[in-house]
Amino acid sequence: MSTPRPPAPRRRWLDSPGLLIGALAFGWAMIYMGRSLLSPLLPVIGEEFQLSGTERGAIASTYFALYAALQIPSGLLGDRLGLKRVMVAMYLLSGLGLLAIGLLGQSYALLLLFIGVHASGAGAYYSGSYGLTVSGVPIEKRGASAALVSAGMGVGLALGLSLAEVLHRALDSWRLAYVVMAGPTLLAAFVFWRLPARASLPGGRDLAGGVRFMLRDRNLLPLCLAAFCLFYAHWVLLTWVPSFLFEERGVSLAQAGPLAAVIGVPTIVGALVLGRLSDRVGRKRVLVTVIPFLTLSILGLALFQSTVLAVLSLALYGLVGALALNPLVVSWAGDHILATKRVGIGTGIAVFNTFAVGSSVAGPLLSGWVLDATGSLKGGFLVAAGFATASFFLMLLPKETVAVKRRGSTSSP
Repeated sequence: MSTPRPPAPRRRWLDSPGLLIGALAFGWAMIYMGRSLLSPLLPVIGEEFQLSGTERGAIASTYFALYAALQIPSGLLGDRLGLKRVMVAMYLLSGLGLLAIGLLGQSYALLLLFIGVHASGAGAYYSGSYGLTVSGVPIEKRGASAALVSAGMGVGLALGLSLAEVLHRALDSWRLAYVVMAGPTLLAAFVFWRLPARASLPGGRDLAGGVRFMLRDRNLLPLCLAAFCLFYAHWVLLTWVPSFLFEERGVSLAQAGPLAAVIGVPTIVGALVLGRLSDRVGRKRVLVTVIPFLTLSILGLALFQSTVLAVLSLALYGLVGALALNPLVVSWAGDHILATKRVGIGTGIAVFNTFAVGSSVAGPLLSGWVLDATGSLKGGFLVAAGFATASFFLMLLPKETVAVKRRGSTSSP
C-alpha cells in the first residue's frame, strides 16, 4: 500500500513581496490604460454622437461617480472576505466592462452604461491594492512601496494616452480600441488570482469607530479633504488635456494624445523619488514643499499660448502632480489608520479614496460646463489650480504618524 504523497509546497517566489508589488503596479497600469483611452477619443466620440461639452464631460463623470460609489462597499467587503478575493472578482467585472464598451456601446446611453460597469469593477482596486501594500510593509518603507505600486499609474496613463489614437486609426474604430484593451485587463485578474490569498488586518471589521471615526478624526478628515482638492485638478487634466491641445492650441488629434502622455513618465520619476524621500524626512514636509509647484504647472498650462510651454507645464505637473503625490498621501493616511487601530485598513483606505475620487464627479462636468459657457477650457483649469492651492492649506492641519529614519523614532498622532 503506497503512502499518500504530501502536498507539494507552495512555490516560494509566489510569496515574494516584490512579486506582490509588481503585480499591483501591473494592475494599476491596466486600470489607467483603460481609463485614459477615453480622453484622446472624446472628440471622435463627441462627433459621432453629436455631444455638447457638458455631455462629453458627463461620460467621464459617470465613470468617476460609479468608481467613487464602490470605494467604501469594496473596502468593507475586503475587510470581511479578504482584500484579494474582492479585488479579483471586481477586476474581472472591470475587464468585461471594457469588452462591452467595444462590442455593445452603439449609443450614448449604452456607452454611459458600460462605462459605469467598467468603473464599478475598477472601484474596488484602490482599497485592495493599497490596503495590501500598507498593511504588509513596515512603516519606514511604505512611501517607497506605495510609490512602486503607483508607478503603474504613470505607465498606464502614458500608454493609454499615446495608444488611443494609434489604435483608433489602425483599427478604424474607437470601439475596437476598447476590445483590445480588455484582453490584458482580464489577464491582470488572473495574475491576482495566482497570488497568495492575503487578507486584511485580523479583526478589522469588528474594530470600533468605522467610517464615522474616519469622518471625525482631526488628522484623517483634513487629509481626506486635501485629497479631494489635490485630485480635482488631476481628473480635470486627465479628461480634458487632449481636447484642449486639439481645440485651443492647434495640435492635431493624432499628436494630442501623445503630447498629453508627457505627464506619464515624469509621474513615475516623481512618485519614486518623493515616495522614498517621504520615508526619510516625513510625508508632510515633502507635500507642503511640492504642492505650490503643482499649482504653478496648472497655471502654466492654462495661460501659456505656446504649445511647447504648455507641454513643459504638463511635464512639470507629471513630476509633482496628484499621481506622484498619491503614494505620500495614502501612506500618511495608512500610517494613521494602523496607529489608531480603530478601523480596518481596507475600509480606511476606501473612505480616504472616496474623497480623492469624489472630485472626479464634479471636475470633468464643471469644466465641460465652463467650456460651453465660455468657449474655452482655460477657466476650468484655473478653477483646478484653485483647488490645488486649497489642498496646500489643508495639508498644514493634520499631524503626522511616520517613522523618520534620521530621527530613529515614530512620532505620535
